[in-house]
Amino acid sequence: MNVSELFDLSRWISIEIENTKIPQKYQKLHQILRINSHQQKRSFESERNDLIETLRHVPLGQLTKDQLTFLYKLGIADAIGQESIDTIEDVLYKNVIDVATSTDKIWEISQKLTAGIDKSNQIEEALIECVVEEKYELDNEILMRVGFTGLATMANIKDFKNWGNIWYEIGRGIAMVHNLSPEDVKIVGATKGSIIIELVVVAAIATTASRIIISALKVAEKVLDIRKKAEEIRGLKLKNEQLENDIEKEAEEEKKSGVEEITANTVKQLKLKKEGEGDKVKALDTAVKDLVSFIASITLVREAHHG
Repeated sequence: MNVSELFDLSRWISIEIENTKIPQKYQKLHQILRINSHQQKRSFESERNDLIETLRHVPLGQLTKDQLTFLYKLGIADAIGQESIDTIEDVLYKNVIDVATSTDKIWEISQKLTAGIDKSNQIEEALIECVVEEKYELDNEILMRVGFTGLATMANIKDFKNWGNIWYEIGRGIAMVHNLSPEDVKIVGATKGSIIIELVVVAAIATTASRIIISALKVAEKVLDIRKKAEEIRGLKLKNEQLENDIEKEAEEEKKSGVEEITANTVKQLKLKKEGEGDKVKALDTAVKDLVSFIASITLVREAHHG
């Protein structure tokens, strides 16, 4: 994460968490729970509903992966979004030991959130005179990072060409379904080491790409699990090539059906018409297929290293 992103995150925290009064809403809920643990019971439904409704609308999708990771390090991420809603429901209803314990757990979340916000404010204050805010051409453009690691590492110019062609098809397909062109996916930076390309895209492209990536991760995981079984059989040195081939075929079938399902879901979400917009559907299918292959290439070496 670069300095500008860190500064932008601190601004995001101010706008989306402080300005929406999430810390105060946690405190109000804690107050009623504390009263209930010592005195006559009062309903906390209003405070609980107000807090949960606000948490439900925290736009975590606006953050980059690095920003989200840092949000966890600050102790803020656990107190916002769907994850925090599940925790609150668990503390108040599903696994209640007693009111005092529920009170303590809500207080703990509230305190961590407040401490994280304080740290963020210190960061913003320290950087405010040092950072030039990054401006993109359009107000609704969002930064995306693509990391070329694992089998997707770009070690030479040939790799650069091959992965460049694949990412052209990915960008083209997702852009087309929003009536945009590949030129609307802009490269604004790159870093060395494990090469990371920084792209700027309009919010609609980023949202569709995120949905596809989440689904593609699940498909890639299933495919890799099947292929690991094939590797285990090779390791046993069983003279059964047909069994190996069958497992590889199963992996390809899993990938194919996964790609078809993601494409169909995306077509439905975006209300594309197969008749009259067939070129968009075809380009999207290619983009999904390439994205699943790309994610599998990144994950494969990571799995091998863990193993």
